[in-house]
Amino acid sequence: MKLAALLTRPNGRKARVVLLERRLAAIFGLLSLSGCASTQLGAQYVDPQFPQQALRGAIILVVCEAPELAIKLICENQISSQLMQLGARPLTDSTLVNPVPGHEPPAGHYLPAAQAAGARAVFSTTLAPDYGQAKPMSSLSIGIGGWGGSGGYYGGSGVGGGVGVSVPVGAAQGAPGLAAIGAIIDVASGRVMWTARATTPPLADASTQVAEVTKALAEAVRQTGLFQGLPRTP
Repeated sequence: MKLAALLTRPNGRKARVVLLERRLAAIFGLLSLSGCASTQLGAQYVDPQFPQQALRGAIILVVCEAPELAIKLICENQISSQLMQLGARPLTDSTLVNPVPGHEPPAGHYLPAAQAAGARAVFSTTLAPDYGQAKPMSSLSIGIGGWGGSGGYYGGSGVGGGVGVSVPVGAAQGAPGLAAIGAIIDVASGRVMWTARATTPPLADASTQVAEVTKALAEAVRQTGLFQGLPRTP
C-alpha cells in the first residue's frame, strides 16, 4: 500500500502508516465477522399422538420440490442420506409430479404412491428463494486525502492527492437465501407427523445451501424421537 506517499512530513511518518494499517485491518475484520451467518430453524410442529420410534427402520418416500430439476435431485439425495443415518430406508420416485409447481404440494398428494411402494411415511421438502435474507452487495470506501499549502508540514511544500480503497462486501447483488419447508406425512392416516422450516443465508454455491437446510431439517426431526427414540424437546 502506498499510503506513505501521501505524507511529506518525515517526523512521524512510520507511526502514521502503522496506525492506518491497523485501522484497515480492524475494519476488514469486522466486515468479515458481519458477513458470517448461520442456518436457522424456524417454526416447528410435531404431533404428540405419534409414539417414540414410530418411524424406526421405516420405508420413507422422499420428495423435494425446487425451481430447478438439479436442485430437486440434490435435495432428494441429501434428505435420503440424512434419513439413512437415522436408520430409515428412504426411496425416491422420479415419476412423481407436483400439481402446483413451485409451491408446497397438498399434504396427501403423494400418499397413493407411497402406499403403493409400501412406505410408512412421506418426507416432503419444498425449497424456495428466501428474499428476506437477501444481502445486496455493499462496498467499503476509504479515502485518504493529501494536504496543500507551503507551510503546513515539514519538508517543503504540501502534497495534494489521495488514495481510495473500495472493497465489495457480501454476496452478489440481491443474492437470496434459501428456505426449506419439510414435512413428514403418515401414509395410513394422512396426518402431518412433523413439519419445520429452515433457512440459510446467501451462499456462493447452491448445493451448499441445499446441504445446509437439509441438515438442519434432519437434525430437527432427529430430536423429535420419531426415528431413534430420543427425548422430544418441549
